[in-house]
Amino acid sequence: MGLLAPLYALAALAVVGPILFHLIRRQPKQHMQFSSLMFLSSSPPRLTRRSRLDNLLLLLLRALAIVLIAIAFARPYLRQQSFLNSTLTGRNIVVLLDTSASMQRDDIWKGAVQALRELIDSLSPEDRLALYTVDAVVTPIVPFEQDGAASPVATVAAVRAAISKLEPGWQRTELSAGLRSIADMLSAAAISGKTDAAVENKIVLISDLAADSGLDSLQGYPWPPNINLDCQQILPAVPGNARLAFMQREGTMDDSGDVDTVEPTLVKLRVENNRESLAQNFELTWADAAGPIAGTSTSVQVPAGQVRVVPIVDQPPSATHVQLLGDSWDGDNHAFAPASPPVSQRIAFLGPTVASEEQDLGYFLKKTPLSTPLVSREVVVTEVEQLNLLSDVTLKVVVVEPTVHTAGTAPALREFASTGGTVVVSLARAEDSFESSVKFLQTLCDADGMQVSEASVRDYALLSSIDYQHPVFAPFADPRFNDFSKLRFWNYRKLTLPETGDFRVIASYDDGSPMLIEQLVGNGRVWIMTTGWQPEASTLALSSKFVPILMGMLDPSGQRRRLLASFEVGERIEIAQVLPTMAGATKQNAIVRVMGKDGQEVSSGVAVVHPDAVEILQPGLFTLQLNELSRQIAVQVPASESQHSPLDPDIFAQYSIELGSVKSDAERRESLRQLQIEELEGKQRLWQWLIAAGLAVLGLETVLAGWQARQNTAAPTT
Repeated sequence: MGLLAPLYALAALAVVGPILFHLIRRQPKQHMQFSSLMFLSSSPPRLTRRSRLDNLLLLLLRALAIVLIAIAFARPYLRQQSFLNSTLTGRNIVVLLDTSASMQRDDIWKGAVQALRELIDSLSPEDRLALYTVDAVVTPIVPFEQDGAASPVATVAAVRAAISKLEPGWQRTELSAGLRSIADMLSAAAISGKTDAAVENKIVLISDLAADSGLDSLQGYPWPPNINLDCQQILPAVPGNARLAFMQREGTMDDSGDVDTVEPTLVKLRVENNRESLAQNFELTWADAAGPIAGTSTSVQVPAGQVRVVPIVDQPPSATHVQLLGDSWDGDNHAFAPASPPVSQRIAFLGPTVASEEQDLGYFLKKTPLSTPLVSREVVVTEVEQLNLLSDVTLKVVVVEPTVHTAGTAPALREFASTGGTVVVSLARAEDSFESSVKFLQTLCDADGMQVSEASVRDYALLSSIDYQHPVFAPFADPRFNDFSKLRFWNYRKLTLPETGDFRVIASYDDGSPMLIEQLVGNGRVWIMTTGWQPEASTLALSSKFVPILMGMLDPSGQRRRLLASFEVGERIEIAQVLPTMAGATKQNAIVRVMGKDGQEVSSGVAVVHPDAVEILQPGLFTLQLNELSRQIAVQVPASESQHSPLDPDIFAQYSIELGSVKSDAERRESLRQLQIEELEGKQRLWQWLIAAGLAVLGLETVLAGWQARQNTAAPTT
C-alpha cells in the first residue's frame, strides 16, 4: 500500500489528545456532599503518576476514528506493479545556441557549453535532439529530422560530438530570426503529419540574452501554441562592459540650409560604459601588432551608464588601432583605424562653347568644391573628339549638355554608365528644335517615345514635389532645411517619359513636370536635369543647396561619408562603396581578394566574397584588392554586441511565448509516476471507505458514551 499525500498521515498523531483528555478529565465514581463546600466550585483532580486510564473502549474508538480519517486524507492506494511500469514518450528538443560576439567572453561561453552538456545528460533515451546556432543567421549543426530517420540515441550522440567544435563568432545577435525559423519548422512538421502532433516540442535557448539581442521582430509573431521555450540565460562573472568607437564629423547643415561638405575626419573617441559596469577608470592608447605604443595613452573616467568623448593624439605611423585598457571584456576594446589615401577621380564636361563664362555649365562645375579628403575630383572640359577619356579608370562622371555634335556619343556614354559610371545630362538651354536632344536621350536611355519641348514660364517656376527618401535630397529631409522657395527656375524643358525605361522622378516643378530624373543602367546611372544651373536658367548654381544636390548625384550611395572605411562584422561591403574606381573593374570578371594584416589572402571562413561585395566575419584591418587597385578597410565588432546589460527572460512572455523548463529524465519519471499513482488512487477511491468507517466508529463511540453517561447518572451517590 502507498499514500498519495503521506504528510496528512501525521494527523494520526492527534490520538494523543483523547488519551490526555481521558487522564485529565478523570472524575471520582462516588461523591460525598459537605455543607461547608457547597458554595465552592468543583475542580477535577490533577494528573499524577498514580492516574489510570478508564473507559478504554471509548478511548480506542476515538483514537481509531482519528486514525481512519487521517489515513483517508493521506489518500491510500493499493500498488499494482503492472500499472506503474509504463514508459516515457519521446520529445522533440531543439537547442538554439547563441554564438554571437557577446558570447566571446570566456565565462559566458564556458557556461553555455556546460549548460548544453548538462541538458544532454538529463534527457530521456526517447528524446530526439537537434542543435542550431544563431548570430546574424541561423546555422544547423545537427538539424532536426522531420522524418525521424535517425534514432534518438544517434541525435544525442551527434550533438555531443559537435560540442567540441563549436565556438562563438563576431557577428551581431538576431535571436528572433532563430526562434521564428525553428518554431515555424516544428509547427510545419506537426501540421504536415511528419511528426506526431501529440509529441511535446521544446526549444531550448542558451544565450547571455544581452540588451540588444534582436527580439523586436517577435512583436506580432503568432507563436505556435504547442511549442514551449526554455530560456537558459548565462550571466558573466563580472557584469558590465565598456565600448570604444571613433567619432566622425559628418557634413553638417546650418539654419540657412547650407551644407558643410568637408568630409568626416578622425578627431575623437567615444567611450560608453554599461550601467552594470563595476569599472569606471580606463586608459586609451594607440597600439600596433606588438601592443600599446608608449607615450600615446590617455586616462579617462566613465561612470557606469554614461558616455565620454575623448580627444586623441595624432595617430603614430605604426599604429593600427586604439585600445581601451581596464575593461572587463577585451573583445570590443579595439577601434581599428585604416590608412585612407585619397582617391583621384575625373569629371568630364561635354558641352557647347558659350561667350560668357557665367552662362557656361562647365565654369560652375570647376568652381564647385567637389573634392574631399577621401576623393580628389578634377573637372576636365573636353570635346567630342576627346571622348577616349571614357577608357580612363579614374573617370567616373560625364556631364553632358546635348547638342547636335553630341548626339553620336550616346552609345559610348551608355556603355560607360553600364560599367559603373555616372552620366549627368542637363537640358540647359532652349532650342529651335529639340530633335537632336530627343535622339540623344532615346539612345542614352534606350527608351523610345521620349519628347522634349520648351515649358511656358510666366515669372518663374518652383519645386513642389521632392523625394526626400532619395539620397540626393535626404540631407534636406529635416523641416528646418527643406525650404526650396528661394530656388527659382526662369526656364526649363518639359520632358515626356515613356511608360517603360525604369525612370524615377526625384523632383518636379509646380506644374508636375519632372525636374530631376534618375535611371539605373547596369552598375551605373543616368541623371536627366530638365534645366541648367547657370544664372540665365535658374538660381541653382548660386544656391547653398547646389553643392549637396550635385554631390548626391555624383555619389548617391553615400561613399563620401566613408572616410574611415569602417564597417561592422558581417556587413555587406559594396566594392564601389569602398573604392569607387573598382566599380568599373567588377564588370570585367575580375576577382576581388581580401588580404589580412600579414599580406596573405584570408580563408573563406573569414571573408565571403561576392562579385560586387564582400562580407568579413571577424574584426581587424583588411585590404581589398582588385587587379592593381587596393584599399584598406577596418572591420569593427558590431555596436549591438557591446550592450551587455542582461534582459529578464520573462520578456518572452510579452511576445505571447509560452515558457517552460525542460525536465530531466528523473524528473519526468517521477512526474509520470505521480500521475499514474493519482490515476490509480482515483480508480480505487479507498479514502471514501476510510471516511465511511471513521464516521461509523464515531457514531458507535457516541452511542457508547451516551449509554455510559446514563449509567453513571442512575448510580446512587453518597
